[in-house]
Amino acid sequence: MQNFLNLFSFLILILFLYNCKKSATRQLDDLLESGSSFQSATFCEKNKTQLIERKEVCEKVTQLAKEEIDTILNRRLDLGIAPVIVEKNKGIQIEEFLQVHTRMGIRYWEIWKTNVILE
Repeated sequence: MQNFLNLFSFLILILFLYNCKKSATRQLDDLLESGSSFQSATFCEKNKTQLIERKEVCEKVTQLAKEEIDTILNRRLDLGIAPVIVEKNKGIQIEEFLQVHTRMGIRYWEIWKTNVILE
């Protein structure tokens, strides 16, 4: 009986650990390590109530994402009439960022859609 209880307790512990989700802070750290500024900024915006203590970090990655969008759109000025071509995966990340960040979306969405082609 004791062996059964030990085994049962062990299985419950394994199931609990298996089903544990990483905290928002840990997920953000992972994104900051391996993701783009767009992925990190999008995650920050989606989880801002859970990331209050990381507000400065979130503001910084959002600013980096904004600057990168500005850089891409400024290439449009250099190209004249031709649209800017952006790698598809990166473009999708940027579009998700613009959809999640309402202020950024209002500022950039129409300009982005008319001046950028995803390939």
